[in-house]
Amino acid sequence: MTTVVLLGEAVRLLGDETDDIVDVEILEKYLPAIEQLEIPFILQDKADHISVRDEFSVRRENDETISSFVRSMDCALIF
Repeated sequence: MTTVVLLGEAVRLLGDETDDIVDVEILEKYLPAIEQLEIPFILQDKADHISVRDEFSVRRENDETISSFVRSMDCALIF
């Protein structure tokens, strides 16, 4: 199963405020497919977290848990 980990400002990709994102047209093109595929997202659990749209399967985890999760994977893409 594919799981996407978004760190830092990358969380904004799932938020309501996408006006200042570069190439937002491309993002808007693919978000419905990502939603339909029910791809789970793991986001950093921060006190000042960015709210995300309800359409996505999201769980918030601390940095240590995210680190352990990534280390446990057989394959990871990082960009």
